[in-house]
Order: sequence, then structure tokens, then C-alpha cells
Amino acid sequence: MNTKKMTYMSLMVGYSLILYIIEGYIPNPLITIFPGAKLGLTNIITLTSLVIFGIKDTFIIVSVRVLMSSIFAGPISYLMFSISGAYLSLLFMMIALKVDKFSIIGVSVIGAIGHNIGQLIVASLIIKNAMMFGYLPYMLIASVITGIFVGITSKYMINKLPYIGKNRY
Repeated sequence: MNTKKMTYMSLMVGYSLILYIIEGYIPNPLITIFPGAKLGLTNIITLTSLVIFGIKDTFIIVSVRVLMSSIFAGPISYLMFSISGAYLSLLFMMIALKVDKFSIIGVSVIGAIGHNIGQLIVASLIIKNAMMFGYLPYMLIASVITGIFVGITSKYMINKLPYIGKNRY
């Protein structure tokens, strides 16, 4: 891995951690309608990295971000929710990019859906009740809203960044 690429990947980890911290301070209007919903600002970096670097490097970026943000958050349950949501989101976005029928906004919405499904899987395993998936329709609505925002932001970010990796949207 060359120094320039490693520097950009490190910056992506840093940006995602900054967005994670900022998201905690932003009043979230979705939470009143959809309890537990977040804006998903760190997914801006995940999607942008996936398009620019590809799956292998993005997996590294996401893994480092999840581990570091879990250290900030505290409880081990946060790590479990974060890993499941982040990895399933990444998998869904990778598949959507490979299908090549979705815009970057569509890929983002699919990633948001994957994130919510991953977190609901962990929640249902923790409380040992599959009824948690009854909340999925509400989370899907939140996924569309946040996914559109993340997709639009990622689209502008991708167009402004230099070509570094193998993939380009």
C-alpha cells in the first residue's frame, strides 16, 4: 500500500470519527418519530470509501472506525450493534454497486436498510425475541430518509476527491 493511499484511508477513519462525534450533538428530529433512528453521518465516509477504494480497504476503514467509536461509546453492546450494522450495510452497498443498476443515492438507501437490519438482528438476539423485527417497517422509512441525505452528500464528496483507488462511480 502506498503512502498516499494509506494517508487518505487514515483521513477517512478520522473523518468518520469526527462525524460520529458531531452526530451526537446534532438534534435529531427523526428520533421523535422513529426511536433509535440516527442520521448515519459515518455512512457518508463508508460509501465514499467504498466507491473510491473498493471493498477491501473500506472494510479496514469501517473496522477501525467501529472499534475506535466503540471505545468512545463505552458499553460492549454498542460494539455489537455497531459491528453488525456497519458490516451488513457495507455488504449491502457492495452488492448494490456490483449490480450497477443503482445511483449512488440508491446504494446509500440500500446501505441504510442493511444497517438497520443488522442492528435489529443483534437486538433480537440479545433479548431473545424475534418480535423486534416488527419495528423494521418504521426503520425502513427512516432508512430511506437518512439514506437519501447520505447519498446526496456522498455524491458531492466523491466528485470532489481525487482518484486514489481502483473504483470510481
